[in-house]
Amino acid sequence: MLKQVCLCFCVVFLIFFPLRSGAQELPAGVSVSFHYQNKTLEQVLEDLQKRYSLNFFYSNSQLPLTTKVSCAATSLPLEKALQALCACADLSFQIIGEQIVLKPKNGMKDNAVSLKTFTQTLRGTVIDAGLKTPLIGATVSLLSVDPNRAVSTGLDGSFALEKLPIGRHTLQVSYLGYKDAELPNIMLVSGKETVISVQMEESFIQQAEVLIEAERDKALPQNLLISSSVHTLRTEEINRFAGSRQDPSRMAANYAGVSSASDQRNDIIVRGNSPLGVLWRLEGVEIPNPNHFTFTPNTGGAFSMLNNNLLDNSDFLTGAFPAEYGNRIGAVMDVRLREGNNKRVENTLQIGLNGMEVVTEGPLVKKWGGSFLGSMRLFTFRPLEELGVNIGYQGLPRFQDGSFKIVLPTPTAGKFSAWGIAGSSSVTIYDIDEDTTTWGKVHYRLEPTLYNQMYAFGVHHTYSKIPKTVTELIISTSGSQVEATSIATFRNLTSRLFYYLRNYERQLITRFTVTHKPTPGLLFKSGFTWQKMYYNNQEIMYQYPRDVYEIPLDAQGSATLLQGYFLSKYSISPQLDVQAGLYAQKFSIGERLAVEPRITFDYYITDAHKVHLSAGFHSQTQPLVYYEYRFFSQEQPVFNQPYNQLDFTRSRQVVLGYNYSLNSSWRLKAEAYYQYHYNAPVSKREGEEAFSMLNLGTDYSFVTVDSVVSTGTGKNYGIEFTAERFLKDGFYALANLSLLKSTFTGGDGKERPTAFSIGFISNLLLGKEIKLGYDNRHHLSLDLRINYAGGRRYIPIDKERTNQEPTDKIYYDVENAYIPKLRNYFRTDLRLSYQLNTKKTTHWFFAAADNIFNRKNELYYGWDLEENEAKEYYQLGIYPYLGYRIQF
Repeated sequence: MLKQVCLCFCVVFLIFFPLRSGAQELPAGVSVSFHYQNKTLEQVLEDLQKRYSLNFFYSNSQLPLTTKVSCAATSLPLEKALQALCACADLSFQIIGEQIVLKPKNGMKDNAVSLKTFTQTLRGTVIDAGLKTPLIGATVSLLSVDPNRAVSTGLDGSFALEKLPIGRHTLQVSYLGYKDAELPNIMLVSGKETVISVQMEESFIQQAEVLIEAERDKALPQNLLISSSVHTLRTEEINRFAGSRQDPSRMAANYAGVSSASDQRNDIIVRGNSPLGVLWRLEGVEIPNPNHFTFTPNTGGAFSMLNNNLLDNSDFLTGAFPAEYGNRIGAVMDVRLREGNNKRVENTLQIGLNGMEVVTEGPLVKKWGGSFLGSMRLFTFRPLEELGVNIGYQGLPRFQDGSFKIVLPTPTAGKFSAWGIAGSSSVTIYDIDEDTTTWGKVHYRLEPTLYNQMYAFGVHHTYSKIPKTVTELIISTSGSQVEATSIATFRNLTSRLFYYLRNYERQLITRFTVTHKPTPGLLFKSGFTWQKMYYNNQEIMYQYPRDVYEIPLDAQGSATLLQGYFLSKYSISPQLDVQAGLYAQKFSIGERLAVEPRITFDYYITDAHKVHLSAGFHSQTQPLVYYEYRFFSQEQPVFNQPYNQLDFTRSRQVVLGYNYSLNSSWRLKAEAYYQYHYNAPVSKREGEEAFSMLNLGTDYSFVTVDSVVSTGTGKNYGIEFTAERFLKDGFYALANLSLLKSTFTGGDGKERPTAFSIGFISNLLLGKEIKLGYDNRHHLSLDLRINYAGGRRYIPIDKERTNQEPTDKIYYDVENAYIPKLRNYFRTDLRLSYQLNTKKTTHWFFAAADNIFNRKNELYYGWDLEENEAKEYYQLGIYPYLGYRIQF
C-alpha cells in the first residue's frame, strides 16, 4: 500500500506541478540587442528565436521572408526591440500568450484561416431563482474581453452576445433588487453555441448593496430551496472528472459521504444507507432506476441511461432534504435535461465507453422560441473483448437507449414541454466447463441471462401569468421490466430451467405544484402527487435436490401512493433564513400514512461564512416487488405473505453544517449528521437474525426471507470535510474526507455494523487545462482522481461446517455478521483529453484508464465450491478506454 501511495503522489507531482513552470513563456526583463545588415527576414527571425527563445507565429504566404533587412538595437526591452525591428521590416506584431504574431503593416488581407480568430455566440436567460420567471432588463456584462461588453435581457429574459472569441469567459449579471451573480469559466467552442441559464436571488432589502463572491453561483444548487447536504452535478465536470465515465452516478461518488458498491456497478451508497433509499427524479417527477444491466429492485447498474450530452446541471441531495422530496430516506438525484438550441440546428457525434451516439437539436416554431433535442446510443462490449480488456465476466453485453426533450413557449398559454427516456440491455454469462472433474462439490453450472428495459415519458406545463405566482403541472408515465433466466447444466450434461424472474412495473403520475412569492423575503410552495402503480411479477425456482418447482411470486395488481407537501421560506433578516415544511404520504397497501415535519435554518455570519441546521422526519415504502411475495410451508398446503403487512421504513435525521468561501476560487465545507432509522424490515426466524432491508441493494440477486417484521432500527452518523477549488487559471482541485459509522439491529435485537459501515472515504481530484495554439484555440486537459476508502463488511462463513458438508450447502456465522471487513479500497484514475477547434466544428479526443496501478481490490468474500475453501474475489484491474466527440 505504501508503495502505491508514493507512486500516486509521484504521478500528481509530475503531472501538475511542471505545468506551471514547464510552459514556454516570453522572457521577462530581458534586454535585446541585434545588428543586422542585409539579412533576410527569415534569417533575422531564426536568429532572434534561437538567442532569446522567442516564439514567432506568422503565415509564410503573407510575410516577405526573402526581403533583406538592415536594423540595429542595443539593450532594449523586448517590446521596444520588436517595435524597432517591425519598423525596419514594415511589419506589425501582437503578443498573444506565449506567441509573437507577426503581420504585414500595410494591411494586406489575411486569407489564412489559421490567423483568423474563431468566434461563437453566448446566449441565455436570466430568471428569478424562486419563481423561475424571466427578469426583463437585467444587465449582462462580459468581463473577459477588453473593452467589456454589456447587453440587457428582453421580454423573455433572454440575452445574446455574438462574435465572441472562443475560450473561457466570465459574465456578470445585475438587476435592481437582486444580488449580483458572476459566472466564470464559461467555455465557448467553435462547433456549438453556448446557452446558459442564470438564476438570481432577491436581496432582503430592496436596492441595498449586497456583496457576493464571484464563484458563489457554482456552490448553489439548482433548487434554491435546498440548503444542506446538497451537491450540484455540473455537466462540464461529469465530462471532465477522471473515473466518472461520463455517468452522473459515478460522478456522485466523488463527493463527501458517497461510496460505490463495485467497479462494475454504479450504485450510490450515501452515508451508510442502502442504495434502495435513493430517489431518482427526472424533470421534477419520480422515475424508475435509469441504469442498464440492473436487477430488481436495485438502484444501480453497469451504465447510466442518462446521456451526459443532454443533461443540465442537477442536484444531488445526501440527507435531511426539504418537504418537496419524499418516499426515500437515503438520497435524492434530481436530474434535469437541458433545452435544445432554439436558434440554429446543431449536432453531436460521439463514440466511446458509453457507445456510439448521435445528438441533434434545433429550433421549433422559431417565432415562439421553441426547441427540440434528441439522442440515440448503441453499444456492445465485443470491441473491448477483442482488445483483451477484462470486463469482469464472460459474455457479450449490449445496450441501447434514447432521450428527447421538446420545449414550446407560447405568448399567452404558458410554457409546454415534453420529454422522454427509454433503453434496454441484455447479457448472457457463460460459465460451463464440460470437464465435470473440475467441478468440485458443484452439482450444476448456471448460465444466467439478464434482460432489462426502462422508459419514462412526460409532459410539463408552466404558467406564470398570475402575478407573483407560478403553477406547474406534470403528467408522466414510466415503467421498467427485468427478466432473469438461469439454465442449469448438471453433471450428466443435461439442462433445465433453474430460475426465472419477471418483474414488470409501470406507473402513471400526476403532479401539480404552486409557487407564490408575495414579498422578496417570503416564498410559499405546495404540491400534490397522485401515483398509480401497476405490477406483473413472477418468480419460478427449481428446488434441488427435491426436484420440484416453486412459484413464490405470481401476481398482478396495482397500488396507489398519494403525496402532498407545503413549505415556506422566510428571510427573517439579512443574516437568517428559515424554511419550514410538512410532507405527507398515504400508501394503499396496508393503508399506511406518514406525516413528516421538516425545518432548516441558514445563518450567514458574514458574506463568506454560513452555518446551516436541518432536521426532519422521512419515510419510504418497500420496493413494490416484495409486497406480493409468498413463502410456502412444506408441512401444510398454505403460504405466508409477510411483506404486505410491513410499515414504512422511517427515519429521523439532523444535519449541522458550515460553509466558508475563502475567496472567489476556494470553498471549505464541513457537515456532521445523525440519522435514526426505525420500523425497518428484519426477520425473527432462527438463522436469519442478521437480515435487515437496510443491508440490501447492491447485488444481482433478489433476497427475501420469511417472518419479516417492521421492528428493526438503524443508526448512521459521521462528519464530512470538503475543500474545493473551482476551475480558475486552468486548474481545479477537490478533496474530501468522510468519517462514518452505520449500525442496525436485527430480529434478535443485537446491534451490528451494516454492510456499508466502511469507516472512512477519501477523495482527491486534480485537473489542469492547458491552452494551445493561436488564439488559444485548442485545450489539453489532464485529470487525476485518487480514492481511498474502507472495505465493505460481510457475513463470515463457518469454514469447518461448510467443509464437512457433503452437499453444496454453505453455512454462515450469523452471530458475527458484518464484523469482518474486506481490505481497504484504493484506486487511481487518470484522464487525458484534447479539444481542437476548427472554423465551425469542435473535436474532443480523450484517453482514460481507471485503476492505473492495477490494484487488486477485493469485491466480496465467498465460498469456492470447486476448491472447497473460502476466498476473496476481486474487482476489475486496470480499465482503459478511449473516446471521440465532434460538435458541428
